[in-house]
Amino acid sequence: MIISIPLFKLKEKVTIFIVILFLFVSVYFYLNHLQQSYDSAQWSGERCLSELTSIKYQLNVVTEYKNRIDKLLTDTQKAHEADKERYKDVMDSCVAMKQQTTICQNQFEDLQIECKKVREDYNKALKELEKYKSTG
Repeated sequence: MIISIPLFKLKEKVTIFIVILFLFVSVYFYLNHLQQSYDSAQWSGERCLSELTSIKYQLNVVTEYKNRIDKLLTDTQKAHEADKERYKDVMDSCVAMKQQTTICQNQFEDLQIECKKVREDYNKALKELEKYKSTG
């Protein structure tokens, strides 16, 4: 029985040593896993920051392009409005010229009618004058 007690103590010591070794190995693997997770997270963070910087640059380029297109659109709309106003003025002028042409044409026709009457009156007066000359 005396022999079994030291053997029991030896088994107990080996068991404790194995448990402690297991704990150290477990802690080592856990810490190693944490380090890998940290490195992975740090790499992902750097990648995200790099992609964010790239996206920010692209956004600035797109915003600048959009601003140029907006300015071009505004300038084009202003030019279109000016052209539209000029076209309206030209059309109004054409309508006024057409009305003036109609008025002139009516006046011309009235003058032709008046001239015709004056000619007829002149011809009548000539005939009467000839009548008086021949009778007189």
